[in-house]
Amino acid sequence: MPTSNQRLKLLYLMKILLEKTDFENPMSINEIIAELGKYSISAERKSIYTDFEILKQYGLDIEVSGRSKTTGYYIARRQFELSDLKLLIEAVQTANFISEDKGEELISKLSTLTSAEQAKALVEMLKSESDES
Repeated sequence: MPTSNQRLKLLYLMKILLEKTDFENPMSINEIIAELGKYSISAERKSIYTDFEILKQYGLDIEVSGRSKTTGYYIARRQFELSDLKLLIEAVQTANFISEDKGEELISKLSTLTSAEQAKALVEMLKSESDES
């Protein structure tokens, strides 16, 4: 009988893929299994492939990069592209009616709409642009 954490496996798998992967940062099956282990969820390779198919049916755009031992999986398309997020963050930064604290809160929330690595790069890019002006 599956434990309550095992029942959450698909949700955690989706969370891991959304938060930790993108075109430049794919994850191998072993890395994904290790990440699931952090949530006390055990998984086998075959079950992950089946879960990918279910998540694809749900609408997640999971792509494969590489071949054989270097194969990685990542989210290819998201609701907001990086350029969309940059535009929204710039709008928040320049809006006079938004307080600095509220602006930082909104930027933090917008950053969760992409992978952690892309969010870091986006924030650094926007900081460097604001330093230049």
